[in-house]
Amino acid sequence: MSSQKFKVKKLREQKPEDLLKDLEKLKGELIQLRTVKVSAGNAQKLGRIGLVRKRIAKYLTVINEQRRNSVKKATKSSTNLPVDLRGKRTRAIRQRLTRSERAQKTQRQWKRLNNFPLRKFALKE
Repeated sequence: MSSQKFKVKKLREQKPEDLLKDLEKLKGELIQLRTVKVSAGNAQKLGRIGLVRKRIAKYLTVINEQRRNSVKKATKSSTNLPVDLRGKRTRAIRQRLTRSERAQKTQRQWKRLNNFPLRKFALKE
């Protein structure tokens, strides 16, 4: 792996299979670097551990993005989204009544509204 700046944009263009292969290579490299660390290897390789870990995180992020996007496309026509794709809200907001549920009235309330409408008053000048 080259030491130049790593572009995530290139990862997004790759296929998931290629990403998984590269991820396995990176994980293998990380294992090698950790064994060098234990055996008191040179300091140059020790500094590379952080870079490899960050690169692994970027790969995993792109893989998860692609999986989420594919699930979104697959469930686009259905009414229910998977829980992890729904908007993050507080428990109270998720459980509160919908607008139509709030607007519903009992039969007794409807009778009172219809039989005793609000009175309109006109002022004389």
